[in-house]
Amino acid sequence: MADLQEILGRVIRRERQERNLTIKELGDKAGLSEIYVGEIERGQKYPSAKVLESIANALDLDIADLLELMAEEIRYEREPRTTNAIGFTLPVTPGQPRRLVIKKMVNMLDEGDVESVVDFSAFLLSKHFTPQ
Repeated sequence: MADLQEILGRVIRRERQERNLTIKELGDKAGLSEIYVGEIERGQKYPSAKVLESIANALDLDIADLLELMAEEIRYEREPRTTNAIGFTLPVTPGQPRRLVIKKMVNMLDEGDVESVVDFSAFLLSKHFTPQ
């Protein structure tokens, strides 16, 4: 398993690339040098809390969201493919947290459909976890 510095760097690189930013552009937005951002992305430097907050803001993320993405990355390394209680396997995109996959799937639904999906999921879970 990768260490925390490597995971942090991987998450920051992925988020930067998803926003079509260069290392220099991210550095400029965060008030950091291009070299320092590159070292963070390669897992060579571990940023302070203040630097981490600057990078999160430059990526238009709350610090909590950035930390959540790191946590998802750690979970992904520990169990890369999981099946939930109703037997549905989430589509896996390497490096993409499951939370984001589900969020994208839910965002494709119409407003009224979300409630019916929640109700249906609750129904399936109640059938699967019937006390014996």
